[in-house]
Amino acid sequence: MNRLRKLGVVAFAYVMLALGPASSFDIETDANVVTALDFSHSVSLDEHWIVQEGLARALLSPEILQTIQAGPHGRIGFAMFGWHTSILPLLPWTLIASAADADLVVKRIRAAVLEQIAVEANLRREERRFGRPTDLSHALSAGSSMLVTAPFHSTRSVMNIVGNGPDNVNEDSAAARDIALALGHTINGVVLGQDPDVIAYFRDRVVGGPGAFVEHVSSADVIADVLRRKFINDIVVGFAVRPDRD
Repeated sequence: MNRLRKLGVVAFAYVMLALGPASSFDIETDANVVTALDFSHSVSLDEHWIVQEGLARALLSPEILQTIQAGPHGRIGFAMFGWHTSILPLLPWTLIASAADADLVVKRIRAAVLEQIAVEANLRREERRFGRPTDLSHALSAGSSMLVTAPFHSTRSVMNIVGNGPDNVNEDSAAARDIALALGHTINGVVLGQDPDVIAYFRDRVVGGPGAFVEHVSSADVIADVLRRKFINDIVVGFAVRPDRD
């Protein structure tokens, strides 16, 4: 089933690329960025709260807005989802071009993550005996599909995978990673914790593409800085000579 699911995603992605952007998708961005948060049981609910707040502080930082507004189009596309063995929608594609846009995105992320944390708390009590594994391959496939079908046109598509462990669902993540790279996406990684084996796994089997990198979060008090650096890198790597604003 996993292989069939991936083949379906890839086939759909190549069809979309062959067709090109739909005529109604006439908004251009400097980057389309999708962020995927690990909701497997190896990540505690407290860690979800810490990551969400760090992400919020990063998106609201003046440096992020200055970086976005310095781009050729002065805007990016942004989306987010959670993942374990299933995909958890958190934020559909939206534009960030102003402080008001960033503030709205943060409010929507906070509400969605808090709702998902409440759902997970109930599920984890019921599923304590079994837990949920880390299906990184599924996250990579879902992120790739979201980038291909983004409603904004961009020459730079970035997927950020936030997690704390390797794929443990009987598949290696490298195959899904390679498919995403073949479609022209860049994949960056943020490892929660300092486990050198997990950091090496992300470097070798998860990330790739132009300007790809792996960051790791050593403690809760640095996560906002790590995510701020990550988002700035996501945006500026794709900048070309700045034309007149459209």
